Amino acid sequence: MEIPRFRSLLYRSGWLYNAITRRLYNQDTKFLTIALLVGKGPKRVLDLPCGTGYLMRFLHPMIEYEGVDLNHRFLKRIKNKELKLRNIILKKIILHQKNIFDFKYYQGEKKDVIVISDILHHIYPKHFDLINIAKNIAHKIIICEPYTVKPKEISARDKILKVVIYLGKHLPKTLFKMVDFFFLDNDGINSYQKRSQWNYSKQSLKDLYKKMGFNKIYNISDEYIGIWEP
Repeated sequence: MEIPRFRSLLYRSGWLYNAITRRLYNQDTKFLTIALLVGKGPKRVLDLPCGTGYLMRFLHPMIEYEGVDLNHRFLKRIKNKELKLRNIILKKIILHQKNIFDFKYYQGEKKDVIVISDILHHIYPKHFDLINIAKNIAHKIIICEPYTVKPKEISARDKILKVVIYLGKHLPKTLFKMVDFFFLDNDGINSYQKRSQWNYSKQSLKDLYKKMGFNKIYNISDEYIGIWEP
């Protein structure tokens, strides 16, 4: 298992991660949409990575859920808070603290659906590798990723956070890298240099989805949801 380097404050607390992302984006609408695209159970769903398990809030009770994430704090949040406070009831719940590329740990019978949300920009330039491997063990893949917008066009729900992001985007690059490292999108795995290359526009992200075989594409706020089926 890959050992993460230093993680930013955002990735050191499942509670903080949920609090910030819910104020930035309409997480309920996004994950409800993904859950509706997953469909009703019984189905086997693999969540790569599962993060804080937000998707589980909206899945059908007959779903067999398998979540994989390298962040032990996020997995702890799921076990100690999400499953208890949200009264989440699914047919089966399995959690792995693994690198999402370690497919040998969850191979075997094909998964009905693999959900890959908000991770491709973290694993750039290996995003094609993940999708191609997932196609071998899934009947359906659902992906969700943000596209690049100008700072003034960011559709953050919280006005204060929107202003903070706007100002942050205008910081000198060296200073912004420091802020990112200690407080923002530094997951401890992929470097800023690699993550910052994920600069797809609205159109180029759609083109990327189609290149990867995702022909059903839906727009939610500053993100696209795509569906692949053989």
